[in-house]
Amino acid sequence: MERGSLRFRLIAVWVLFLIVTLQIASVGLQALFERSLIRRTLSELTLDLRLLAEAIDTDDRGEVKLLTAPTDPLFSVVNSGRYWQVLRAGQPVLRSPSLWKFALALPETPSPGTEPVPIRLAGPDDQSLFGITRQVAIDAGVDRRALTIVVAADYQEIENAKHRFADDVRIGLTGLAGLLLLAASAHVFIGLRPLQDLKARLVRVRNGEIRRLEGNFPTEVMPLVVETNALLDAQDKAIEAARTRAGDLAHGLKTPLAVMATQSRALRRRGDSDIADHIDRQIENMRRHVERELARTRARGGGPTHHRRVDTVLAIREVVGAMQLLPKGQTLRFKLALAEPLMLAVDRADFNELMGNLIDNAHKWAHSIVRIESRLTGEEAMFVVEDDGPGVAETDVARVLQRGERADTSVTGTGLGLAIVSDLVVLYRGELQLARSPLGGLSAAVTLPYRREQTKRNG
Repeated sequence: MERGSLRFRLIAVWVLFLIVTLQIASVGLQALFERSLIRRTLSELTLDLRLLAEAIDTDDRGEVKLLTAPTDPLFSVVNSGRYWQVLRAGQPVLRSPSLWKFALALPETPSPGTEPVPIRLAGPDDQSLFGITRQVAIDAGVDRRALTIVVAADYQEIENAKHRFADDVRIGLTGLAGLLLLAASAHVFIGLRPLQDLKARLVRVRNGEIRRLEGNFPTEVMPLVVETNALLDAQDKAIEAARTRAGDLAHGLKTPLAVMATQSRALRRRGDSDIADHIDRQIENMRRHVERELARTRARGGGPTHHRRVDTVLAIREVVGAMQLLPKGQTLRFKLALAEPLMLAVDRADFNELMGNLIDNAHKWAHSIVRIESRLTGEEAMFVVEDDGPGVAETDVARVLQRGERADTSVTGTGLGLAIVSDLVVLYRGELQLARSPLGGLSAAVTLPYRREQTKRNG
């Protein structure tokens, strides 16, 4: 998953959202748990304080005594973390066995009232206590005495419970984060699936399997589909209009050329042969320009976007079959080594023009053998046509690819064949290479873009 992809961005947003949200949830849950613990502890301490208040009395001498001790066994264990104490005038008069000889010192706060007041104070063994205190009045003969009752618990118990709860929350939220991340991933992948389908259909359009985007897409994606189809329509119309204008221009030049040829013949009859020869050479150059432009006008080109796939084996066999009907073709041996299947997304007429010119060129120059091979090399399809003719010198390779140029004028032709092949190859973003063939003649190798998944998908 690439960093710049939409999927990466959405997942990153989800991860950030989960981290922030679950962190807030963790802090909030711990705060709520702590609050609940304190409430429960206060409730327990309040109950113990009420029991103590009800159990305090005085004897005949006016001494404070406890009728019944609280039943919690922790009050009887030294330094257990649960304590109570009764004070009179700030001095302890009764205390729980758990305090042993330790006396709880109340913080310097206003005197407690008749309602329980939460306090923090120091306990035995350096314990930090959380407790409540309340003031009560008891009868002592004719007098009433004010007593202060303190009930406290070790605050570390609350802290330990908080830590245990925090660990449990962390484990639980980690598992929840994993589940939510899986759900987020499913949400992102399912939500972006229409874009994957759109991409796959665009690939099929580019490969020539379909001409327009079709199918059911979400409402948010449909405007893109509609605009893409409109763009493809506009491109087709623009290409067709340009092809028509180019064809009209090329055909329009034929009439002036014919007039110029007539004038050249008239000059020649009057004895102006030099001028007529010069005009004829220019007419021939212009005629070759026109022929080449007409060939380029007929070419569909533009890569595989607009084309159905062509069975290249069948197309090559048809061209070879036509060549074998010609007088010289009947004397040649055509050796075919063709990769099957090799379906290529090109215009059928363009491919016939391309292979027809290559095979025709080999047919013209071959002495006895023409070899045609096709194969796949990675993301390219290669077509090689070789002959055992005289070949082309390396110094002449660039020249024969120019319009109307021929390496040898002893064989009839316009000299446009290889030039047209070169133009078609460029239109399809391919490459043409000319070299010496092992057979002794010319080797013309054409490579065109090819997507291997086409065969897999349609095989």
